[in-house]
Amino acid sequence: MTVKATEKKPWIVVVGGFLGAGKTTLILAAARELARLGKRCTVIMNDQGSELVDTRLADLNGLQSGEVTGGCFCCKLSDLVDVAEKLRFFSPDVIFAEPVGSCTDLLATVLRPLQEHGHKYKITPFTVLVDPARADSLLRREADPTLVFFFESR
Repeated sequence: MTVKATEKKPWIVVVGGFLGAGKTTLILAAARELARLGKRCTVIMNDQGSELVDTRLADLNGLQSGEVTGGCFCCKLSDLVDVAEKLRFFSPDVIFAEPVGSCTDLLATVLRPLQEHGHKYKITPFTVLVDPARADSLLRREADPTLVFFFESR
């Protein structure tokens, strides 16, 4: 029996963290390893701006990709779901989603609402990358209070 792309339930893997933590690098490496194992991966990138370098990087690495621009996933959840739905055309086993680093409370605003789409997707636990040097700098007394807030809210 052949499964149509729209019947397949891909995993959605949300990988968060501050700018420069290695989110895109991890996603690209994981996608390469999964491809080696015969799995199809796609990626959804996110940023406040309109031009996403990471999307171009994913494309250059042979990944089908989509993007949510002009706001974070938590503010544009319907756009995230729309892009995931479009990527289902490629029959992925995994859809990686990389939120903008300033997104807060992704569990409440993205992951839990995505569970309502459980008939179409399987949702993994939230993965967060941390750059140890940056984390150490944010623990210092002279750290920027705004960055400390974002860091602590992850």
